[in-house]
Amino acid sequence: MQNKKAVSLFEVKFSNKAEKAINKSDSKLRKRLKDLFEKLMQNPVPAKKYDLRKIAGEEDTYRIRLSSFRTTYTVYWEQKLIRVTKVKKRKESTYKR
Repeated sequence: MQNKKAVSLFEVKFSNKAEKAINKSDSKLRKRLKDLFEKLMQNPVPAKKYDLRKIAGEEDTYRIRLSSFRTTYTVYWEQKLIRVTKVKKRKESTYKR
């Protein structure tokens, strides 16, 4: 008998802007984003695998860099939810509100 550990997965939800940006992106980037979101479901802060930074002044909000694109998301630990708020190509206005 195998002793399997129950893996508690997080749910990933997208803001309207993030969803539009993903749908507009090319297929190669979409595949990389899909892989990223699957990994986030298992580990919401995969610091060793990706270029990840915590957003200063924000609670449980992170930024992951995928080439010239930035994905910003917030982790809601108690609800086991990840809310992706932005997927943008990096330029001067990427982090402005």
